[in-house]
Amino acid sequence: METSGNTHRLTMTRYERKRVLITVKAYPQPSRSYDELVCTAGVLEDGSWVRIYPVPFKFIAENKLMAKYQWVEVDLESRSDDFRPESYSPKNRRDLRDLSALEKIGTT
Repeated sequence: METSGNTHRLTMTRYERKRVLITVKAYPQPSRSYDELVCTAGVLEDGSWVRIYPVPFKFIAENKLMAKYQWVEVDLESRSDDFRPESYSPKNRRDLRDLSALEKIGTT
């Protein structure tokens, strides 16, 4: 991983499998390209932030849905069209078929 000040950028040439603790799920937005999208963010195991976009929650199989405060494993690629160093895209943007929903962390 490359670091510059407080920003982090994973060093990825193509897709790389990452374990992410989902902490943020934005409100769904209509999209001409992807129908309906959600920006999702989380923390990698090393503590760095990652923004995952686009996430098509409407079209994800129920066993692939991710909740806030849940660990997931997903193939990610750095977004070359976004200036934010923490922005990544999932490999299978239409259905996230490579996503593995793992354990949830209780908040009570």
